[in-house]
This record gives sequence, C-alpha cells and structure tokens, in this order.
Amino acid sequence: MSDCCSTTSNAACSVPQSKPGMCPVCGAKGRPVQILTVKSLVREHWAVAASGTFSFCRAPDCDVVYFSNEAIFRKPDVKVRVGIKEKDDPVPLCYCFDYTRADIRTDIEERFATEILERVKAEVEGGFCACETKNPSGACCLGEITRAIQEAKTGLAAAAAKSR
Repeated sequence: MSDCCSTTSNAACSVPQSKPGMCPVCGAKGRPVQILTVKSLVREHWAVAASGTFSFCRAPDCDVVYFSNEAIFRKPDVKVRVGIKEKDDPVPLCYCFDYTRADIRTDIEERFATEILERVKAEVEGGFCACETKNPSGACCLGEITRAIQEAKTGLAAAAAKSR
C-alpha cells in the first residue's frame, strides 16, 4: 500500500481528491473493478475495506493500479506484474493460463501465426478462467491478446519491409 497509510500513525490516509472515477495521480478515467479483484491481488488484502468501491487505472505510465476515495494501491502493492503498465518482458497478457506478449511475438516470428487466442477462448468457454481474481483489471484478457497479435504482426511486417 502507499506510504500514506501507516500502522504507526493515527493520521488519516491523505488520498488526493479528484473527480469520482478519475485516477487521483494521473487524472485518467478509471475502470470500476470488483472488491474481490482488489482483495485477491493486493499484498495487504486486509487493508481493502469489503464495502469499498475501487477503480483500475489503465494509464500505462501511471504506477497507480487501484484507487478509491479512501486508498491508492500502486504497482509494488500488487502481487503480480500489471501487463498494461509493463514495458519489459515478460509482459503478462493472460493471467489465468500464463501467456505473455513474448509468447505471442515468438509464435508470430517463428510460424507467422499463433493459436494462443483460440486456446484461451476454448478455456474460457470451458469455464476455466478466473479473470476476476487473477487479472489486475478484473476483466477478460482476450482483447489484450488480440491487440498483442496485431502488434506482433505489424512489427513483423515492418521488419520485413525494412530488410527489403
């Protein structure tokens, strides 16, 4: 948890005030996230009030992951790497089945295709995902995987065009 909340202090946590649903650090619009997600992924789960309302900050350059009117949780406060906020591999894409951006890039570079999206879809359809407790965004990863595939294909095409 951020340093503003200390068990050795009686002072209230000073969370910067912002518009509801807006990250108090970067100002980006947050995405509502279930308390179950926050409690599952922050290191100090006991510090998350069961009745709280949290948002997920999707801004890649902001280190805030979850925020509410009462608390802010930053990247070091979370048990997993937050894919959207990472630049260096391995960048997680699918938290339920452990796929990374590098896995997709390797498939595209070696075979010009990947079956990762289809594999994850099959697992989701089988009811074997747990996005609400494993993915920091609390949402399904299929959109992130689709974007990563497009980026890998675009990167491969650009590299091929450059080498001609």
